[in-house]
Amino acid sequence: MRTNHKRRVFMGCETAIALATAFIVPALAQAQTTGSTPAAADTAVAEVVVTGSRLAARGFRAPTPVTVIGSEEIGLSGTQNVETLLNDTPQFLGSQNNGPTANTVPGGTATLNLRGFGAQRNLVLVNGRRFTITGPDQTTDINTVPAALIKRVETVTGGSSAVYGSDAITGVVNFIMKDDFEGVELTGEARQDTHTKTKTYTADLTFGTNFADHRGNVVVALNYLDRGGYSRADRGGWAMPTLADGCVTAASYSATRAGTPLAIPAGQTCLSAGGRPGLIFGGSGTIPNGRFVPVGSPSSPGLTAALAAAGLSGLGSRGFTFDDAGKAARPATTPGDDYDLAPANYIVIPQRRWLANMAAHYDFNAHVTGYAEANYSNNRVSMQLAPSGFSGNFLVNVNNPYLTPQLQDVLRQLDQLEVGTVRATNGTSSLTTTAGDGLAILNVNRRVPEIGARTNTTDRSAFRTALGVRGDLGSVSESYLRNLKYDAYYTYTRTTDTSTSGGAISLSKVQAGLLSVNGAPPVLNIFGANLSPQAAASIAVASTNYTESSQQVLAASLAGELFDTWAGPIDFSAGAEYRKASARFVPDSFLASGDVSGFNAAKSTQGSESVKEVYGEVRVPVLKDSPLGERASVNGAFRYSDYDLSGVGGVWTYSVGGEYAPISDITLRGQFQHAIRAPNVGELFGGNTISGPSAVDPCSSRQPTAQQTAAVRAVCVATGVPAASVFTLSVQPNTFISQVSGGNPNVGPEKSNTTTFGVVLQPRFVPGLAMSVDYFKINLDGAIAPLGGGISNTLSLCYNTIQDASSVFCKAITRDPLTGQIAAPGYVTTTNGNTGGLKTSGVDFDANYRFNLAWGPFGGSRFDIGSNFTYTDEFTATPVQALPATKNYCIGAFGPTCGQPIPRWKGVSRVTWRSGPATLSLRHRHIGEVTVDTYLLPKRLGAAFPDKATLTTPVIKAQNYFDLTAGYEVNKAVSLTAGVRNLFDKNPPIVGSSAPSDNTFAATYDVEGRVVYASVTARF
Repeated sequence: MRTNHKRRVFMGCETAIALATAFIVPALAQAQTTGSTPAAADTAVAEVVVTGSRLAARGFRAPTPVTVIGSEEIGLSGTQNVETLLNDTPQFLGSQNNGPTANTVPGGTATLNLRGFGAQRNLVLVNGRRFTITGPDQTTDINTVPAALIKRVETVTGGSSAVYGSDAITGVVNFIMKDDFEGVELTGEARQDTHTKTKTYTADLTFGTNFADHRGNVVVALNYLDRGGYSRADRGGWAMPTLADGCVTAASYSATRAGTPLAIPAGQTCLSAGGRPGLIFGGSGTIPNGRFVPVGSPSSPGLTAALAAAGLSGLGSRGFTFDDAGKAARPATTPGDDYDLAPANYIVIPQRRWLANMAAHYDFNAHVTGYAEANYSNNRVSMQLAPSGFSGNFLVNVNNPYLTPQLQDVLRQLDQLEVGTVRATNGTSSLTTTAGDGLAILNVNRRVPEIGARTNTTDRSAFRTALGVRGDLGSVSESYLRNLKYDAYYTYTRTTDTSTSGGAISLSKVQAGLLSVNGAPPVLNIFGANLSPQAAASIAVASTNYTESSQQVLAASLAGELFDTWAGPIDFSAGAEYRKASARFVPDSFLASGDVSGFNAAKSTQGSESVKEVYGEVRVPVLKDSPLGERASVNGAFRYSDYDLSGVGGVWTYSVGGEYAPISDITLRGQFQHAIRAPNVGELFGGNTISGPSAVDPCSSRQPTAQQTAAVRAVCVATGVPAASVFTLSVQPNTFISQVSGGNPNVGPEKSNTTTFGVVLQPRFVPGLAMSVDYFKINLDGAIAPLGGGISNTLSLCYNTIQDASSVFCKAITRDPLTGQIAAPGYVTTTNGNTGGLKTSGVDFDANYRFNLAWGPFGGSRFDIGSNFTYTDEFTATPVQALPATKNYCIGAFGPTCGQPIPRWKGVSRVTWRSGPATLSLRHRHIGEVTVDTYLLPKRLGAAFPDKATLTTPVIKAQNYFDLTAGYEVNKAVSLTAGVRNLFDKNPPIVGSSAPSDNTFAATYDVEGRVVYASVTARF
């Protein structure tokens, strides 16, 4: 039945295309022979296509709220990376792996996090068409968008899949580009922060010309950006050292901040200068001189005596370390021995970017305009992290010559205490030892600064081309199918990314270097500061990863007026689209093997997906100049998408909405949209990996006794555990259970419903004033994530919660039928599934007021006042929808669960004064107060929560930043702009242990401090 249904849908599509062709061909032939023009359109009302609909918005009216940032705002902000400007606006939240502060590997991209749902859930368009994709996640890198050609940026909130297709769960960001430029424009800009004096330079050259009596235009834009980077050591102040939640004395607080952490006196109640538990040094326990912990051995009189002889009596869980010479051992302490990761880490990453963009169009006649676009970008970004370390259980010779006799005796005692065969696994190595074989196991935690900092350079090139034809077809008759317009195009994009990393460590080489070969001393002396350059080089490895992605789009549409009603014409748009996205990720063989420390192991990814779509949209006026109101209309849209994915297949998306203006001053509007997001290549085909985290098998004796119920027993037997083995140790002989994680080709689409309604006010009694207030609500179901949220949740859902052997969670578990143990090949398969849910709601406020004054130094003044604020009422994540009671209410929160701050209030305002050639503009950026989620989440769930007085940084107060810009137009050919971002040099808030990096949330708060910039533009 589904096949027949699809056939009918696409037969309808073919009929629509055939009808469009029937209209186009005669119109083209007539134009070529007679030069006639199509029937005149209604010119009484301005018609502009506004993002959110493919229909012309008559008088700039649309039922969906659109936030617009114009080219003037881009110039006034001094922004050289467009994503920074967009992230300042309230519709977007910070993203840790995004933009200038994203010192992460992999990284180097600039993506957008609309409404906080993630970059993969919004759609980026350029001139209403899809742009480049960066890799398997199929997001768009904003670095590829030419800022110099941007006319405006339009952002639409919520569920635009019916209009634009998949990915538009939270909305669409559409960059509208200049396509009629004539002349030559050259802009140079320089900026630097006032703390590190790091400079950034950009140069833009734009030139265009009309030709063939203005029937055609071609414009070319070139951009070069060179951004310097700086580390936390360069910045100092709040960025150094790494701080964590803790307790220090008021006297030691300043010393800790200065980089000299002090131990807390035993038994003392410690408060910061403000009377609250303070911040302590938050370094790593993997340290340059090594930290060593005896593994898996019971105590004995001989071991106790050996430890005492080595000066290690009373050894604690942190083990022991050495002096630089590697001879004197002592118990390791915290924070005194911990290593500060901060100094080498970049706050702002260096970037070098080249962009070349061309756009051209030519009117062949009154009915046919051909157009072409070509875009090329090369973006080179570098990341830098603290030196690698390695941690794990390693075998060492008990007679290691680098150790004192006393420490050799400690190892000898450990060797004698081994019971049975003990296995030490690191990377791809797996070695065993038995009692008395001359080998002992130590848990080793050794930082290797001898190798140098970890570095990664990403070199990404993107190419895109678009070819199309558009035009007017006239009208079939005076009564119906009038003012027809068509647009057909093909786009192809290809992105390649070569990522080169240095400073990683091979764990198998470490293990090999720790053991004697034929009686020779081991290659590695990791005790103290004794690692030679040759030894460091023997374990250091570099890696190169390669990513390639491409996207093809073939689309055709027809729009116009169906016929008239009593209130005006019915507008329609219909079309068909074909898309195919392909991507592959080829990791370095070293990373693919898992034998790595310093960078994450990775598996290869390769796959593609394609979709065929038909869509339609209509707007029906129902009221015009009536006693009931000035105007009213309803609209609807649909899209049928047929994916070549087994988990998706054919899906419908749709929207309905309307607007009503009782008088010209007031417009009421509303929209409901049902949207989907098909899984991307990475979520579908990401390489599967096997790992062994700690977990509890509910069918073993490790399950708490209170939960060893008859119901659990029945599910255990139904899933393959022999009845006699249920709740015994034989089902889980050790604490680790293997899981398979990665892509899942059967994952289904995410689905969302979006509701918006609001009011637009343009009071005639206040000329120049326009305001809008819009409510939004977005519900996302089936969010793609690891099945069950991970191995522990999957096991618990199967046996403790759902208790149905046919559930997807139970079917994810593979058992050995003889022993009942979780076994190969599936283990616990936690590959991607439609697991979670997200929900947000709030209100957008937008206001603009323009007025003139007769006063002014250059003969009068004009003032422009604008404000764009969002109040977010709810942001709720349900990690596993099968457990609906477990929710994270993250609005107004930050921390380890909720991540980047999600304030209730966020907004920007600007006041601009112009007088003749002079401009002065002040912008205010506001980020509201947030509370740490370790306090807020349990409180909202009615569970036990800590006292705020016991927390180091329970609240981040509201942050306010001010930016000042001045401009002067020397003449028509030359203009100057200068400004200061973060005028009052406000530091970001320090948040201790909750900070993902840099002691703060660098993707949310301003970490650069005061930045000055100046630019000059010359036109020829």
